[in-house]
Amino acid sequence: MIIEYPWLTPLWERLIAAHRQNRFPHALLLAGRPGMGKAVLAEELARFLLCEHPVGDAACRQCTSCTLFAAGNNPDYFRITPADDSRVIKIDQVRELAAGLSMTSHGNGRKVVILTPADVLNINAANSLLKTLEEPTDNTVLVLVSAHPARLPATIRSRCQQIHVQATDREQTSRWFADRHPGASSGVYLALANGAPLQALQLAQENALEERGRRFRVLLGIREGREDPLAVAADWAADEDLKGLRWMREWLMDLLRIRLTGHTEGIHGIDLLDSLSTLAPQLDTRIVFRQMDGINRMLRLADSSLNRQLMMEDILLAWSERVS
Repeated sequence: MIIEYPWLTPLWERLIAAHRQNRFPHALLLAGRPGMGKAVLAEELARFLLCEHPVGDAACRQCTSCTLFAAGNNPDYFRITPADDSRVIKIDQVRELAAGLSMTSHGNGRKVVILTPADVLNINAANSLLKTLEEPTDNTVLVLVSAHPARLPATIRSRCQQIHVQATDREQTSRWFADRHPGASSGVYLALANGAPLQALQLAQENALEERGRRFRVLLGIREGREDPLAVAADWAADEDLKGLRWMREWLMDLLRIRLTGHTEGIHGIDLLDSLSTLAPQLDTRIVFRQMDGINRMLRLADSSLNRQLMMEDILLAWSERVS
């Protein structure tokens, strides 16, 4: 329930007030960085809107609609995500959605759609969704969820009421995190997650500080000739989300900041502050900028047919031979 995520409460109250005043939009765009609880907010909103007997500001969780929702079988609830064999939402999925929305409601007369992540709609799917947004079915609410709303076509964004999901009370989120993961590292995890509580908790559960330290030491080992860049490339290219490469980009940005400004204020990798401060003066900024270009290119093309391992090898070989 929303009460478990206190930073979401103001948004929830705002949405419920709009609902009570019959001002609820037919399309919402919940935007915000990963780990802020956008999916939690969207799902709880869908449950509430479909509930037959809401209790105050919450779904009753006992009516037929709520029971079906909990079981994943509510016929008035549509959740659109990339198919198992794809990283994008395709036009066939949106066409199937439109067909479902044209059918008669089974419950309280309302239908709710959650589309997540909305920014992976391919161009044809986006155009098809636009038709649904332009001519919404009566008593239908579409909730688009995105960490990268700028990637959505402007025509879609303009037809949604955009709500930015964020956590502005640092003390509140720090208490929430500390209750679930006690320890002195809570501030570090929240900083690494840019203040996103759920992402910070996930990082803590994955023991990310240890893994980040290990991967950074591997990069130092490549630079110092103690690690084989080709072997590391094979390992890192196997990451589904290219975690090592994303962290390397973050560290290069921190190194550039330190190298160009002479101080560490504002760097992201506070868990590796001493190591980054030591390494930064040794680097040629022109070469690091080229490294950044290579990493950004690989991340853009990661889902293409290009060989990820070969691209990773190019980046790590350049790190071993030229960044000095």
